[in-house]
Parts: sequence; C-alpha cells; structure tokens
Amino acid sequence: MRKPPTLQDVAGALGMHKSTVSLALSGKGTISAETRRRVVSVARELGYEPDPLAQRLAHGQGSSMVCIFSGVLDVGLATEKILLIQRALAAHGLEVPIYTCHDGGGDVGESQATQVRQLCRQRPKAVICSAPRIHHAVFAELRDYQDRGGTIVGYDSPLPLDCDQVIFDREDNGYRAARHLLEKGHRRVGIGMSQVGGGVAAAAGAKSAGDPLNYRMRGFRKALGEFGAPLRDDWVFLTSTYEKGGAEMAHRFLALPPSERPTAIAVVNDYVALAFMVEVMRAGVRVPEDLSLIGHDNQPITAYCPVPLTSMSQPVDRIAQAVVDQLMERVSGGPAAAGPPRSVIIAGELIERGSVAPPPGSS
Repeated sequence: MRKPPTLQDVAGALGMHKSTVSLALSGKGTISAETRRRVVSVARELGYEPDPLAQRLAHGQGSSMVCIFSGVLDVGLATEKILLIQRALAAHGLEVPIYTCHDGGGDVGESQATQVRQLCRQRPKAVICSAPRIHHAVFAELRDYQDRGGTIVGYDSPLPLDCDQVIFDREDNGYRAARHLLEKGHRRVGIGMSQVGGGVAAAAGAKSAGDPLNYRMRGFRKALGEFGAPLRDDWVFLTSTYEKGGAEMAHRFLALPPSERPTAIAVVNDYVALAFMVEVMRAGVRVPEDLSLIGHDNQPITAYCPVPLTSMSQPVDRIAQAVVDQLMERVSGGPAAAGPPRSVIIAGELIERGSVAPPPGSS
C-alpha cells in the first residue's frame, strides 16, 4: 500500500521549512497570500491530508471521538440502535460521528475500505462497527487500526475480528418464530424476507457470513427439520424492503393455487408483514383463520395491524446499552481494558397477539 504523503514531503517539494508549510496550511502566522496559495496547491497535487490527531495534539487535545460505522441506515431498528448508542456515549462527553456506506455501484469494497481508512486516520478513541452489508476489505483496515492500538466494538452480527462484540441472536429469533407456528400444528410454513438482490440460494446460506438473512434462515430451517416439515422454494418469499416488499410478497402468495399456499408464514420485518397482511385480507384471505402470520422486531406498528401481529422482539435498548458498557469498560483504563475480547449474546422474546392460530381444518 502506498504510504500517504507527509508534511515533510510537501516541504521538500517546495524547498521550504516544515514549520512554514504547517503555518501556511493552518492559516496562522505572517505567511503571505502567495506563499499560502503555493503551499496549498502543492499539498493538493501530492494528495497530502493533515493528520487530525496531530492537529489535536498540537492544540493540547486528546481524542474524545468514537466513530460508529454501519452498512445499514434505515427507517427501522438499525438506525434506532445507532442513535441510542450515540446518545449514551455523548452523555459520557464523547464526540460520536456516524459513518454509513452504500452497497451498490462501482468497486464497493474499495469505496468502503477508503472510507474506513479515512475514518481511522483520525485515530478515534474507538470504532463501533455493525457487520451487515460491509465488504470484507473493510476488516483489513479495521485490523490495521487495531494493530496501531485502536479499540473496536462490534454489534448485531459477528465481526471477523478479535474484539468485543454484542451479538443479536437472529438464528434463535428465526428458530423460535418457526417453532411457534409448528407447535400450533402448521406444516406448510413459509418465510418472507426483504433484501436487495439475491435469490433463494442466497437466503439459504450463499451470502456473506455477516448477512442477517443467513442467521434467520438457519434458525428457520432448523425448526422445520425438527418437525419434519418441508422447505419449498416457492414458500421462500424474497422481496424488496418494507411496505413495498410486503405488497410484492402478497402478489406472489396470491398467485399460488390455494391448495399450494403455506398456511403460516414467518415474516422477517414487521412492516413487510403489515403490508402483506393488508393485501391478502383485501383478497379475501382471513388472518388467522386461513393464514397465520408472525413478524420480527416487535415494532410499535404490530399492535395496530388489522389483526394485531404476533412478533419476535429485537431488544434494541439492551443491545445499545451492552455496546456502550463494553466500550466504556474497554477505554476507561479499568480491569477490563487489557482483557481478552468478550462476546455478549442477546436474544429476543416471543410476543403473542392475534395473528397466529392452528391451521385450517385442524381439530
């Protein structure tokens, strides 16, 4: 990897003393406008960027910054967790900028790696990272940050790093949702998942290890296997996100002959489940008499669905607080500061409402 240019490189190219270049770039001192212009121009040509840490130290400031880096910023729980973490750390007097990355177009790996490289050049006190939709190239940058003494805390899905982690047990969520339907007597059980791109093979495990769909699908398959229930490709509904995804899922469900439809579906997003429920009920399908539904995340909307939605919870408050606790223990200089990496696993709970019943025709 090419070493980034230094202040000394800029000074050498100009034939000036390093202190003169530093004053010109900082806007301080009695440097002429022409000299300042030349310095700025050559610095840009060389690709020089001031070291934020050096600037802070020059002003007698230590790092109070903790960066949050996430591949997902949505209108749901991913953003809620980020904001809860940010708010709690800010209460400790820390500066907590949020960095997110896109996952489409161009060289995604290089784009994300460059963003994280720039983030780490600021040498924050710590980096909090959520794995989903993050390219594997990013983790090389984070390992380099660790090797230089940086602190990392991961959350949500496991990170391929030796660091403290708070893992939401999505596999258990998928398993318990499917098992609840199976225990009610259903054997024709489907699953609905929103994603960008992919197909049945992706949902069955072909995507990256950090993809939440993998874990939920693994738990779903495990429950079906325990009850000897079939997993049919046409009962795996992969759609786009939120309400649009629920409508797409309903259209695919309704296109199946009634005798070939599942009698129960676990939908891995409450908003998708809401839109799906509304669409199939408009078509004359009764919930739960004809079709049982169970959602995931237990968002407030579940209580206001046409039929209140049974859902597996995602305890965002507990997840966010565990992240904050691990980070503060690690950077505070206490007994945990130099200890081995720790993992906390947090599971959700089944919240029963009115959308699940035994299958049609059961006694």
